[in-house]
Amino acid sequence: MKKILLLLAISVGVISCKKEKTKDKEPESSTLFTRATEPVFESPLGLAADPSVVKSGDTLYLYYTAENQTIGVSISLDNGATWNSPDGNNHQDYAALVGQANGWDNTLETVDVLKVGSEYWMFYSGYREGEGDNPHVENYEIGLAISSNGLDFVRHPQSLNQPLLARDTSSTKTYDRHAMTSPGVVYNGGNFYMIYAGWNVENDWTGTHAGIRILGATSTDGIMWSKISEPIIQPSQITYNPDVNEASLIKSPEGYWYIPFSTGNDIGIARSTSFLGPYEIYPEPIVVPQFSWDSEVTAPDGILENNKMRLWYHGVKAPLYWPWVIGYSEAKYPLEWK
Repeated sequence: MKKILLLLAISVGVISCKKEKTKDKEPESSTLFTRATEPVFESPLGLAADPSVVKSGDTLYLYYTAENQTIGVSISLDNGATWNSPDGNNHQDYAALVGQANGWDNTLETVDVLKVGSEYWMFYSGYREGEGDNPHVENYEIGLAISSNGLDFVRHPQSLNQPLLARDTSSTKTYDRHAMTSPGVVYNGGNFYMIYAGWNVENDWTGTHAGIRILGATSTDGIMWSKISEPIIQPSQITYNPDVNEASLIKSPEGYWYIPFSTGNDIGIARSTSFLGPYEIYPEPIVVPQFSWDSEVTAPDGILENNKMRLWYHGVKAPLYWPWVIGYSEAKYPLEWK
């Protein structure tokens, strides 16, 4: 079942070599960010994961991985205090984009939405469920859909029959040999900058090139992309838990590139004055599980406004791993970096 089985497998140790890296004791969160004690959004169907948040005028748009092979969207007119379905029906998810039944992307997850002029561009991960060429992960690749109102998205012609950005399967050594998930995109100075999680699960995670890394790509038009040859962030850079996965990208007005990322069951953050890095890793997690509704908090996305960095992420509780809900945390900005 889409994201649930993938993350459940990670969480309970099917991907055993990754979990062996996790420390026995969960690290404590820094005091940099303050968490909301309760979820800020819950889907009526129980699945709200991988949030992406965009602000346009006085409206916040929250996009999330939803049930039934869809990307859901909810809106807030009070700066995130309350969220409602765009059509007023809070008993079901409002589908911003639906998987193509017979397409390369019949299942959708991990989106990032941004404003490009007057349009909303959604970069998403898609795959054909159950057709992965490795038992540990589906064949995630990246597509694009566009909307004029932020609610109803239509695939770009380049994403109808094939991914916009595909895995490099030319060798067992490539960093995204088996999957590309969690795109995070910034449009800045007329150019597009993307990070994503690249998966190589060579020899059941024991191969020389196995691992999940934060990779990058650039584009002048958002359609044709050039991959960056070396990882943006390697797992070994994260000293408190070298298990990096979902990430997003934030560009600050003063020139910093921030990457909030998942690591183990926590959330960390990195920064650099250059998109290509090198990235400085904050020395401890900025958000950790601490409430009755979460034993892992992952997949962060955020915005900068009103002298704050605002992060949304999903939380889920073991052993049921259901429901998946959206949590929230914020920090004064500029960050008091250690």
